[in-house]
Amino acid sequence: MKLSIRQQALLIVLIYAAIFFVAFLISNTLLYVFVFSLISILVVNFIYKNLMRIKIPHALAVFFSLLIYFGVLIYAFVNIIPLVANQVGSFYEFMKKILDSKYWENYLVDNPELSKIIGNIADWASPRITELFNNLLLDFAKKLPGIGVIIFYSILFTVYVTIYTKWTTKSLPGLFPKRVRPLIEDFLSKLGVSLQSYVDILLLGAIIIAVSFYFLFSIYLPEYMVLLSFWGFITNLIPIVGVVIEWIPILIVTLGLGLKNFIIVNIIIMFVHLGAFLFFIFIMKHRADINPVLMLIFIFVVGLAYGLVGTFFAVPVAIFFVTLWKEFIKSELDEIKP
Repeated sequence: MKLSIRQQALLIVLIYAAIFFVAFLISNTLLYVFVFSLISILVVNFIYKNLMRIKIPHALAVFFSLLIYFGVLIYAFVNIIPLVANQVGSFYEFMKKILDSKYWENYLVDNPELSKIIGNIADWASPRITELFNNLLLDFAKKLPGIGVIIFYSILFTVYVTIYTKWTTKSLPGLFPKRVRPLIEDFLSKLGVSLQSYVDILLLGAIIIAVSFYFLFSIYLPEYMVLLSFWGFITNLIPIVGVVIEWIPILIVTLGLGLKNFIIVNIIIMFVHLGAFLFFIFIMKHRADINPVLMLIFIFVVGLAYGLVGTFFAVPVAIFFVTLWKEFIKSELDEIKP
């Protein structure tokens, strides 16, 4: 049976996608370079679009978007990351002290059953937190030699793709047969818009959480406000699941603030997250037509296949398949007469 033009385009896209996914399974370095380059390019493009809106010429907008992006990264590496690294050890000891001291028993004198349940959870969590902390340090030490390669190529791809954006976008359809290029151009255009919307909203949400945490913990835990705001920013780059990962250590350390402050801090965090989550879901539903359940499924599946870094690009993978469905499969099904 002869395939239609749309079916041919779909088949070729799936073949290319399969090659990439297999290559990512074979080489972690390739995966990391791709993910970090993609995120960097989309962030730089976000800055570039806003500079263009205020009538800055194209060449200057490209230059300033790269300057702003890498300026922020350099500032983070020089001023924020070393401070965060210095606080990690003491923060870990602080968590262990709270779990071992069982502060909550003082708050729950009148509710011994609940106190016992929390105590059992703490007894279960304490050795696992130690194991996780040690494994993360060991894993980081093993991957340290490859980090330089990842950073180098990520920077290189970000700079060159940004400078030659028009050439890149025009060249990509050239990887496909001429007969399917109009369909591919339309698909890539819509995919690019959806991915850009995703990164814009995700980045905005992560910044809102980070700033909120900075001001909140400057009052309640000033010695760890930089670490916790940085932690909030990084974990909120993982939609839905990141909030759970982020909240676990916060729940532990806020147990040491007293019952009243524990409740106040976590209620504030809950409302901040609720606002950011509703905003994220609303925008993604309208821009990419993707629901939270589908995002959760892809985060689980892609994370299972590619590890922690997979959770960072799971939603872009979901957006890719949703766009593929809408542009090729759904269109094909809609044309079938009953």
